[in-house]
Amino acid sequence: VSSFDRPPAPEVAMAPLVARFVLLVCAASLRSSLASLHLVQSVCPAGSGQTSDAAGCRNCPAGSWSAEGSAECSLCEPGTYSVWTGAGTCVACPVGTWTDEPGTRACKLCPAGKWTNTTRSTLESTCESCVGGSCLPYRSARVTVDMQGLFYEELQPTEQAALRDAFVRDIAAAVGVQASSVQDWLGVSSAVTIDGDSVSAFVLDLAAGTSAHDLAKSTYGEAFRQTLLSSAAAVLGSLHETLSVGAIA
Repeated sequence: VSSFDRPPAPEVAMAPLVARFVLLVCAASLRSSLASLHLVQSVCPAGSGQTSDAAGCRNCPAGSWSAEGSAECSLCEPGTYSVWTGAGTCVACPVGTWTDEPGTRACKLCPAGKWTNTTRSTLESTCESCVGGSCLPYRSARVTVDMQGLFYEELQPTEQAALRDAFVRDIAAAVGVQASSVQDWLGVSSAVTIDGDSVSAFVLDLAAGTSAHDLAKSTYGEAFRQTLLSSAAAVLGSLHETLSVGAIA
């Protein structure tokens, strides 16, 4: 028998079968890896939920929120709200406001001459008549603004000072007082306290007859948020593009 007529050696005959088996194992392993990767990508961060095809994540719309790992966004409960997209939590309605609706972007003001000193109110009946109708017996108030993307600590000292001055002017103009009547937490006049992404100030010497309702109307609304953003843009330039204004109380 010539060398061309010999039957192939067993190891040669088995080679195609072994190669096919290896390919099948590799394909199964690849499918398993891709499935695992899909599961990892489907775990969404706080403030987002899965897309309709579960292939990725999307930010929760304003008026809703989600915790980390949630598949869906949930509407804010009555008594809470959210003005941001991508919120990881909802904010309690501030004093002087209420809402009985889920998924709201803004709380409702108490009627003129009425006020509630509790937060997270869900009924208009919690708004009670005030003595004298102003609801501001000491002609003073505190204003707190929550921001996102301010990165105040990363700014240069001159930028920090300019931003504080701008916010003082905005708050004073909104409530109708002189800049010297806006004080920070330490009682320094013509100043605000910026702690992280929160801007706070006390407002003194409000005009006689100023009501809490009018004060809330001028500071809780979208117009005041836009004023703050415009001031930040004037100071920070392109750095303000990541900035947004959220809860105001």
